[in-house]
Amino acid sequence: MLNSRVLRDHGPVWACACLGWVLGMLGASVQAQAVIYRCGQEYTNAPRSTAQCEPLPTQAIMVVPGTQPSGTALAARRPVVSDVPQVQPERTKSEPARAVPPEQAERDAQARTLVVQELEKARQQLQQLTQEYNEGEPVKWAAEARNHQKYLDRVASLKAAMARTERDIDSLQRELARRPLLAKTTAP
Repeated sequence: MLNSRVLRDHGPVWACACLGWVLGMLGASVQAQAVIYRCGQEYTNAPRSTAQCEPLPTQAIMVVPGTQPSGTALAARRPVVSDVPQVQPERTKSEPARAVPPEQAERDAQARTLVVQELEKARQQLQQLTQEYNEGEPVKWAAEARNHQKYLDRVASLKAAMARTERDIDSLQRELARRPLLAKTTAP
């Protein structure tokens, strides 16, 4: 029960607090009833373009968070703190190597040869880009003499092409590591 003295002294404050609480609850219920749109794989109540999104019927939508990608960049940012010692899972013995049919071995050798060729092309391209980049100061072309922005754009595109080629080389090297050189077996 409210004391009449409390109402007399703090009545307007009490009424404002109650009114604020009621309005807050109404606002929350209105927000909960807002239209939800599905835009491809994204669910939102504020789509960029309603023409490209479809409104969903008003019902509860549950969003289940996905798994976090594991990688060296994430591991470096997030320190692992644990009181429980880390236990390595036991490794089971791998299956004995199965005999590879000659056709498959030939296809694997051809695939490896293609990857080696692509790797060599990428290395040559990186060498050419590096020479043209000239440590960030490539030679200016005649068209760039009057327009410095064209020169800056070309320098930026050279740098981006070098980074892209380096990533290509890394991925090709990983692919080669996945495809070990198989020794040719002799038929009995």
